[in-house]
Amino acid sequence: MKRLMCALVILSCFAAAQGKSAAAKEKSAAPNQATIEKAWADFEKKDATAVGGILADDAIEIWADGKGPHDKKSTLEGMHSMNIEKYTLSDFKFAPLGGRVELADYRANVKFKGAAQEYKLLVSEVWEKRGRHWKLVHYQETEVK
Repeated sequence: MKRLMCALVILSCFAAAQGKSAAAKEKSAAPNQATIEKAWADFEKKDATAVGGILADDAIEIWADGKGPHDKKSTLEGMHSMNIEKYTLSDFKFAPLGGRVELADYRANVKFKGAAQEYKLLVSEVWEKRGRHWKLVHYQETEVK
């Protein structure tokens, strides 16, 4: 009987450790400055796999071009025609909008190859945790003159 109790204690400790390990894996960090910087780098490199991986299937992006909203498909298509020469990101602010939604606001200065001017943008992004991963569900940029 003592052996059975000992085995049950060991098994329950093992199960508890496995549960904590699974819970730790389940928790992924909310989007932060590094997340956004990587997304911009992937967009600049035209890495459709990486960019497509962070975009929610129902994502909407509104660029400062005045052409209206872009869905995931048109965002990935539009990425290929953008030739970013350089960009800087700054003034990051993050605010939780609930347990599974995060708002990110920041500034982006972007210069395209062959363009004389640099665009100064205010950017807002809404990220939502879907399953185990954070997905970009809404992106909007506004040009500041």
